[in-house]
Amino acid sequence: MSIERSPGVPEIETDPRDRIAEAREPTEKTWFRNLDEAVIEADRCVQCGSCMAACPSDSIGIDEETGRPTLVRMCTGCSRCWDFCPRSGLRYERLNGLEGSEARSAYAVSAAGDHEGQNGGAVTALLAGLLEAGEIDGAVVVGDGGDALTGEPVLATTRTELLESAGSSYTQTMQLGRVDELIADSGLDDPDIALVGTPCVIQGAAALDRLQYDDELASVTLTISLVCTRSFAYERLRSLLIGRGVEIDSIDSLEIDGGDLIARDDGGARLLTEDVEAFDAAALRGCAECSDAVGEAADISAGNVGSPDGKTTLLARTEAGEAAIDAATADLDPDELDETAALEGFADWNRRQAEASIPRDLDADAPLSITYTEHHDAYDGTDRAPESLNPARVHQYEEWC
Repeated sequence: MSIERSPGVPEIETDPRDRIAEAREPTEKTWFRNLDEAVIEADRCVQCGSCMAACPSDSIGIDEETGRPTLVRMCTGCSRCWDFCPRSGLRYERLNGLEGSEARSAYAVSAAGDHEGQNGGAVTALLAGLLEAGEIDGAVVVGDGGDALTGEPVLATTRTELLESAGSSYTQTMQLGRVDELIADSGLDDPDIALVGTPCVIQGAAALDRLQYDDELASVTLTISLVCTRSFAYERLRSLLIGRGVEIDSIDSLEIDGGDLIARDDGGARLLTEDVEAFDAAALRGCAECSDAVGEAADISAGNVGSPDGKTTLLARTEAGEAAIDAATADLDPDELDETAALEGFADWNRRQAEASIPRDLDADAPLSITYTEHHDAYDGTDRAPESLNPARVHQYEEWC
């Protein structure tokens, strides 16, 4: 394999966080209930699945009604759900800077063949090329979740399966927490897997990788972050679309292009074109706190900013990212990008937006871990302060915590 995971990371000697510059061991024991009140009940959860992936006792599952994390068995108080959540204990901006976030190379890319997908189908073509070259054994992507507003994480192991999952999903699927399950169900033995997700998903994966915490995620040898400024809550997005006279069953695809949310039918005709800002009420509230729209922790960032229509901007951020693009060249039609000012301007705008929303200071030089007390000091008294649990759920915590 030419794609390798985190080359040069030393062996673990004590706590893995001791190997991270200026990281510190949290001094508090933190339970899932603490995360629930600070993030989930406070409506700040971005449904990335990092807490679920980090939990060593499989105590965290997915609430069927809300799609958010929930406790499904006894919490051991290991603090890992807190430590790896990018809305609580993980200072993701510090994580991004550990190995440098500057792109090594930039391309405007479309698929060389006939690939469906947004902005030229470049990500689908990249993954298909890697599969057929034997560089990866599969890719965790978001497939059809039943209608155009929802997705379901799938492990695609063939070109056909990749083509079936092509396109964009604007609701989260907790996919990081389901990687182990997808690999186990696939029957693949010690596979090399690509993971495609929003920046928050990749932040969780990068933390688990660089801290060498989750052995199962060792199968993830390549991460691709999709440029993202927000994801939507399914029910709220559905309600807003219906209120505009759009029949949900008639929507075949959604896309965000040029600042507009566009809904199309199965013939490609537009059912709706409206400024995406009009759908802010449907956005996951925690997305406003993210200053990493371009996915700086990934091996490859992919989005439509900075490339001509019909092309995708691919930024290779690591050696693994560069090797992946090189290995899939036969399936890609790439043009080198000498100018990335548009993407850099977009990233700066996103950081300013996040700074206006997040109560804590964004500081890439601060310790990687944010303790429970530090979080409360920053958030208490704001409109994003922790919320007490729903009384109907207190009994569950009394039994399991």
